[in-house]
Amino acid sequence: MERIAKTTYYRGGRLVDGTGRKAVENGVLAVREGRILYAGTAEGAPEPAAEDSVVDVSGLTLLPGLFNCHAHLDLNLPYKDYKVDEFGPAYRAMVSYRRAAEALVNGVTTVRCVGMDGGADYAVKKAVEKGMLMGPRVLAAGPIIIATGGHGNNDPGSMECSGAAEFRRAARNELKKGADLIKIGLSGGLASPHEGIADKQMMDDEIQAVVEVAHGAGKKVAAHLGGDGPIRDAVRLGVDSVEHAYFMDEETAAMMAEAGTYLVPTLCVSSANEYLMAHGSPAYQLEKLALAQKAHKDSIRNAVRAGVTICCGTDLLPSDPFEGTTATIREVELFTEVGLSPLEAIQAATQNSAKLCGVLEETGTLEAGKAADVIAIQGRPDERIEDLRDILVVIKGGSVIRARFKGLRADFNPAGPDVALAGGTFISW
Repeated sequence: MERIAKTTYYRGGRLVDGTGRKAVENGVLAVREGRILYAGTAEGAPEPAAEDSVVDVSGLTLLPGLFNCHAHLDLNLPYKDYKVDEFGPAYRAMVSYRRAAEALVNGVTTVRCVGMDGGADYAVKKAVEKGMLMGPRVLAAGPIIIATGGHGNNDPGSMECSGAAEFRRAARNELKKGADLIKIGLSGGLASPHEGIADKQMMDDEIQAVVEVAHGAGKKVAAHLGGDGPIRDAVRLGVDSVEHAYFMDEETAAMMAEAGTYLVPTLCVSSANEYLMAHGSPAYQLEKLALAQKAHKDSIRNAVRAGVTICCGTDLLPSDPFEGTTATIREVELFTEVGLSPLEAIQAATQNSAKLCGVLEETGTLEAGKAADVIAIQGRPDERIEDLRDILVVIKGGSVIRARFKGLRADFNPAGPDVALAGGTFISW
């Protein structure tokens, strides 16, 4: 018997498509076989056939699924001063999948992993792509590639290199495994006691070697960057995205904008004093954080004024409970504290992030032909960003993952019924 392709029509809600355009009031989103058939005004929408489903979403605002472009799904806190693997590769893959599933349930339909150990990000990516497990889209970088003794040397998954040849080989090894991007540790950061946040730790020829290898394969390079001088060097040498930018002046921001370099600010990190204290972080990390906190927001304000393309990432787990919501939602809220409007903040977490990830043709906006990655919000987050906290529906590739709304019922839970998917780093584990 020939199967009839049914279309589901979500009617009566507001559509915020992620492109920066104003909301369509009384919109229609039509989804067939996992893809968007139509997104726009009710007046221009096709009529449902007898076999189609119609869901009334009046009172809701429909948005593209959110991105988290800076995640370590195997995050284990507090950071140690030395390499120690408390998970092991098998358990790490399980932990990483659980956290990926939690990200999806909380509205994050795409996760960009920027440094993980033991191939866990590759494993989760492959399992989701093959349909073995339900989860968000995953972009994998493998381990962060750093200078010998550099930022992240206490992470069991980091790959330490010295000299352009070693960096070149490390980048090629990750491309061989199927990396979607390459992540380097170009400057110091918060995690280690022996480094300053703005210390430059890679030489120009080492940076250039990684950029050349990655770009030759059509991949982007993400760089951990704390200080103004190293950011300028990274932009000059062709790095594609700056991660963090704790200290950055107006001239450097203008340089980024002119070059088209993306910025993933991870504002959550410099607001995470209580979070890190609760996880037992040592005093030196909290002191560094206090030093960076005000400067970080000022730096991102410089970027916003200069017109740098801002993308959404947290450095905390995408679903981490943080300041009354999840880390991802809080990051989008923080964008409005550094100069973006609510509509621009949503665009940063959807279209902009999709561009950075190289998946804009597939997802990131509510437009015909794209995958139906959708969240539905009670309220008007394009006008009141805090309404983003009230996610009632999550759809990934047309499949309803989570729903607590009339006419829609779904409760995807890989941990089984009645187990809370609250997120977090699972200290008790």
